[in-house]
Amino acid sequence: MDDCVAMNLEKYKQLVMDNRINIPPLYCITLATNVNNLLDIISCNELLFKYYRRANVTVVGMAAAYKDAVELVKKIVVDVYKDTGDFDVRSYFDRG
Repeated sequence: MDDCVAMNLEKYKQLVMDNRINIPPLYCITLATNVNNLLDIISCNELLFKYYRRANVTVVGMAAAYKDAVELVKKIVVDVYKDTGDFDVRSYFDRG
């Protein structure tokens, strides 16, 4: 997660768990819903749509700004590559 979310983690977790509409800017980084992609960046407000409620969405990161979410995605992909020598982000997080 980015620094802003990390400093206010409980606040952001509670907002998401309460299913609040119009959460202040908060972006979830999830395993991609399309298996041909690596990760998705989704606004937490978008997660309230029925599609995401029914889908099995795995959140792997959170950021308070879209720009920070993009940077976090880059960091995750680089870290996965350094650790495994591959870009298979899904398998990396599924291995528990």
